[in-house]
Amino acid sequence: MNHRIRVLGIAPYEGMKTLMSSVVADYPQIDLTLFVGDMEQGLEIARSNFHGDYDVVISRGGTAKMLQKNLALPVIEIDISMYDILCALKLADGLTGKTAMVSFANITSSAHLLCDLMKYNMDIYTIDSAEAVEPTLRQLQKNDYQSILCDMISNTTAKRLGLNSFLITSGVDSIRKAFDQALLLCRSQQRLRDENQFFRQLIQGQIGQTMVFDQDGNLFLSTLDDPKPELLELLRRDLPESQLGAERRITRNLGRMLYAIRARRISTGSLTYTAFFFDARKTPLSPNQVGIRFSTRPEAENAFYSSIFSFAGSISDYQQDIEHISQSTAPVMVTGEDGTGKESIVSVLYMRSPLRNAPLVSINCSLLNDKSWAFLLEHHNSPLADQGNTLYFASIDALSEERRQQLLAVLSEMDVCRRNRVIFSCVCQPGEYTSAVGSLFMDKLCCLSLYLPPLRQMAERIPALVNLSLSHLNVDLPRQIVGADPEAITLLQNFQWPHNYTQFRRVIGELAVTATGSLITAENVRQALRKERHVGAFSPCAENAAAPLNLNRTLDEISQDVARRVVEESGGNQTVAAKRLGISRTTLWRLLQPKH
Repeated sequence: MNHRIRVLGIAPYEGMKTLMSSVVADYPQIDLTLFVGDMEQGLEIARSNFHGDYDVVISRGGTAKMLQKNLALPVIEIDISMYDILCALKLADGLTGKTAMVSFANITSSAHLLCDLMKYNMDIYTIDSAEAVEPTLRQLQKNDYQSILCDMISNTTAKRLGLNSFLITSGVDSIRKAFDQALLLCRSQQRLRDENQFFRQLIQGQIGQTMVFDQDGNLFLSTLDDPKPELLELLRRDLPESQLGAERRITRNLGRMLYAIRARRISTGSLTYTAFFFDARKTPLSPNQVGIRFSTRPEAENAFYSSIFSFAGSISDYQQDIEHISQSTAPVMVTGEDGTGKESIVSVLYMRSPLRNAPLVSINCSLLNDKSWAFLLEHHNSPLADQGNTLYFASIDALSEERRQQLLAVLSEMDVCRRNRVIFSCVCQPGEYTSAVGSLFMDKLCCLSLYLPPLRQMAERIPALVNLSLSHLNVDLPRQIVGADPEAITLLQNFQWPHNYTQFRRVIGELAVTATGSLITAENVRQALRKERHVGAFSPCAENAAAPLNLNRTLDEISQDVARRVVEESGGNQTVAAKRLGISRTTLWRLLQPKH
C-alpha cells in the first residue's frame, strides 16, 4: 500500500493502550490513534471521532462486539489467546478460597477447552451482556467466592463489590495479530476500490451504457444512475438465452427508443454474471414502421385510464370473460362496432396477463403501408420474430385479401401465436357479431372471442355516463358543470351513437365547453346532435321498431336474421339469446357467422 492506513484503537484498559503504542512502532504502514474506554464509553469515543476518516477500528472483548454492532466501519477484535488465559490462571493459582471465571463466550469457550486439557478444576460462568455482570458476581459473592478471573467490565464491577479480580489481559502476540489483520483487510479493501474505480472508468469510456445482472436476475452494476423499470424488465427477459454462453447481438424496441444490445456471459471464480452493452436512439416514425407501435405497461395503463372506459364501469361487464381469457394462451378476437372500446379492452387484457411486463406491440392494419408491411413480414427485427410479447392486430378488416392470407400464413408457419399472446380486433356492422374477416381469422386460428355491444343497447347507462364524464371534464373546465336537465338526458338516450363511446365522449366534451350555464340544456344537446347526423346515425325508429322480416330469402338467411335480432335485443348476451331461441350457444354462434 502506498499510503498509511488510519486505525482507531479503543483499549478497554490503560495497560493495553500502552502495549498497543509500543507494538505499533513496528508497523510504519499504520497511523494509530488510541483511546481508553470500555463498552458504552468506547462506543461513545468511536462515534465522537467519526470525522477522523478512519479505515478500521481495533478493540477487544465486549467493547469490540458492541462496536461491531453499532459502527459502519470494520472492527477487528484483539484475540485473547490460550496463552493469555493460561497466564491469568497461573496468577490465580495457589489462592485460598473459591475462584471462578466470569466473562463473555469468546473467553470462556477457550477457557473450558484449556481447563479440560490441563485437568484444571475451575468454575466458569458465561455472560451475554453487560447487564448480566453484576447479578452474576453478587450471586458468586453470596456463594462464598472470593476471587474472579475476568475481562475488563467484570473486573471493574468485581472491584466495586470487594472481590479479588484478575484481569485477563491480551499479550503482544494478540496485538500483533490484530495489526496484521488490519493491514490485510485494508489491502483487500483498497484493491477492491482500485479495481472498482478502474472498471467504472473503463466502462464509462466506452460508447453506450452497461448493465450487469447476477445469476438470479438482480442488477449488479449499471452505468445508468436511475435505469427505468421497463428497461430492466426488457433486459431480464433476455437473460435466460444470454446466460447460455455465446455472445449475442440483439435489437429491441421500447417506447420510442431502439436499443442495439450486445449480451455476454462473464464468469469470475465461482460467480457468473451477464453483461448487456447497449446504446439507444430515438426512432422517428420511419416508413417501414408506420402503423406499428410499442407500448410498455405504464404507457398502456395511462392510455386506459385516460379513456372513458376507466370510469364508465363498462369494463366490469367483461370481468368474467377477461378472467377466463387470461387463463388461456389462445389468440383472442375482440369484436364490436366502431368506437365500442376495443383498444381499451385490449389494454386491460394486456395489463392483467402474465406478459404485462413485456411490450404491447400494436399493429394498426389500416395504417400499414408497403414498407411497414414488408418490415412486419420479412425483417429480422419484426415483432413477429420476437417472443414473449403481446401482439395486437387492430382493424384486420382493413387488410386486403392478399395480405390477410399472407398474415395467416406467417402466423401459422412461424408459430407466432405460440410464442406470443396475439389479439385481433375487427369492426362489425349493426346487427353483426363479427365481420367476415374476423370470422375467417377466428376459424383459422381457433380464437377466443369477446363481443362489445354498442352504446345504443345500453341507453339506461347514459345518465350515469354523462355525470361521470362531466366529473372528469370539470378538472380542466373554467366553471363546473353539474349535470344535464331531464330532457337533455332523454335526447342523448334516444340518439343512436353510430360511433358509440368515442362519439359520446367527444359530444359530452363539446357540450361541457359550449354550455352557457352550470347545467347542459336540451337545446344545447339538440344543437350538438344536429351536427352529428352526418356521421351516419340510424333513424330514430330504427332502434325502437324492428324492420319486418324479408321472407323472400333462403331459410338459412332468415334464421340468421332472427338470431341477430334476438342477440341485439338481449344486449349482446349470447347465453340469454340462445335460451330465448331454444338452441345451444354453439348453434347460435354458427347462425351468426356470415354466409359465403
